[in-house]
Amino acid sequence: MSYEPPTPDPVELVRKQVEALDRGDLDGVMSNVAEDVVLDGAALEDHFEGRVAVRDFLDQWFGLYEELDFELEEVSHLGDGVVFAVVSQDGHVVGSSGLVRQREGWVYLCVGGSIGRLTTYPDIEEARTAAERLAQERGWAVSGESTTPDLVGLVREQAEAANRRDLNAVMNAFAEDAIMTGGARGFPPSEGRAAIGRFIEDWFDAYEELHFEFEELSDLGNGVVFGVLIQDGRPVGTAAHVGQREGWVYIWARGLIVRLETTYFDIAEGRAAAERLAAERG
Repeated sequence: MSYEPPTPDPVELVRKQVEALDRGDLDGVMSNVAEDVVLDGAALEDHFEGRVAVRDFLDQWFGLYEELDFELEEVSHLGDGVVFAVVSQDGHVVGSSGLVRQREGWVYLCVGGSIGRLTTYPDIEEARTAAERLAQERGWAVSGESTTPDLVGLVREQAEAANRRDLNAVMNAFAEDAIMTGGARGFPPSEGRAAIGRFIEDWFDAYEELHFEFEELSDLGNGVVFGVLIQDGRPVGTAAHVGQREGWVYIWARGLIVRLETTYFDIAEGRAAAERLAAERG
C-alpha cells in the first residue's frame, strides 16, 4: 500500500500563510493555494480568480508599503474546511511616515489540503457570521442530511444587505456560475458572479436612495423561493421617488443562489413560474 500523507490541518495552513505574509514571502504565501483560488476583498470590492491573478494583486499590495506587518489575533476551524481568522495589518506606505492599520475578519475555505477561497471583511462580526453560515451549509452538503438551510431567511438577509448597500454581503449569496435575468426591463442576463456584481453596483449607483422590502416570501421546495419585492428609490439628480412591485424567483443549490429571475411585473405570472419550476425540480 502506498503512503498517503495526511491532509494538512486547516488552521495550520492559515497560520503558515499569515506567517509568510508577515515575512513578505509571497512564494510561501502561495505555496498552499489552489490553482483555482478565489480572493474577495470586501473593503475594496476586489475579486481575483486563479493563482496568477492573486499573486499579481499581492505583488501590487506589498509594493505600496515600505514596511508591512501581519498578526493573527484569532483563528478557529469551524468545520468542513471553513476557517475564521482575525488578522491585523500595520504598515508604512511608501513616501509616508504615518502608520496605516487594518483589522479584518478573514474567512478561508480549505479543500484537499489547499486554500480554495479567502474572503476578507472590515466588519469582524459580519465575517464571523458569514464563516459560521458557510460551515453550516457545507456540513449539510457533506453529511447528505435532509436538513436544509432556511432559504427564506437567507433571502431576507440578502435584502437587508442590499438596504445597507453592502455589495459584498449581497454577492456572498451567489454561486460563482450564477445567472440573473431581468427580461421585463429588457436587460440581457448577467452570467457569472462577477457580472452580476457589476450589474448590481451600477443599479445602486443610479439611485441616491434605494430601499428593498419583501411583502411576501415562500419556500416552494426543491430549492425554489418565490418573493414579492417592493423597491422604492430616488434616482440620482431627481427629487421624485420611483416605486416598483415585482415577483422574483430564486433557485438555490448547496446554500447558494444559482439563478435569480427578477422583474415579473405580473405577480401571478411570477408565482405560476415559480410553482411550475418547483414541481419540475421535484
